Amino acid sequence: MVQLLKQEKMSKLREQTLALASLLQTTTLVDQLASTGTCDSRGNKVSLQSIVTNSTNVEEVFVSPKDLSTGLNALKVVLGKKSKSMRNAVLYALALINLEKKLMKDQELLTKISDEINTIKGQDFFEISHSNSLARLAELYKSTLGELNPRIMVSGEQIYLSNQHTANHIRALLLAGIRAVSLWKSQGGKTWQLLINKKKALKFVNSMDF
Repeated sequence: MVQLLKQEKMSKLREQTLALASLLQTTTLVDQLASTGTCDSRGNKVSLQSIVTNSTNVEEVFVSPKDLSTGLNALKVVLGKKSKSMRNAVLYALALINLEKKLMKDQELLTKISDEINTIKGQDFFEISHSNSLARLAELYKSTLGELNPRIMVSGEQIYLSNQHTANHIRALLLAGIRAVSLWKSQGGKTWQLLINKKKALKFVNSMDF
């Protein structure tokens, strides 16, 4: 019985850690786009795809740890030591956690987001990473989450931030970030747990092949 409870606890920690990695993956990709105009292609595709994947099981949303390579590497840095290079990604992640909390209190916005995502899922004309899909997801973010305060202010190079395609891409990834927060919370994730489980989570990340 004790062994079974221990296994369940470790399984829950695994799910929470992977979900947290998915959140940091989206915010790291946002930072990459804002700073360089490009981002990791595999991480980008699976993060965007998570928006239209209807499951609360992290390992159904992200089939392989390699899908979360960007996020797991980011989490490894954040948990292991302070890094100025991760500052923006961490700030965006904390802002998304706060934004998701506000979203959960607004049933009208929740319904609007859910309905639009279901519509997008039902129209397979374009891949989720196609510019048309990004524009639609960006508009959904802008008309819902973008109306909540405080708004997330993304910093980077103006040449990229002023580009409409890049701006759409960033907003779409922020929407994926909200999905990641929801996934993390569905596994019992709480901010204070990060402090308590920091060493265990880092040990788990270090044991993974990604």
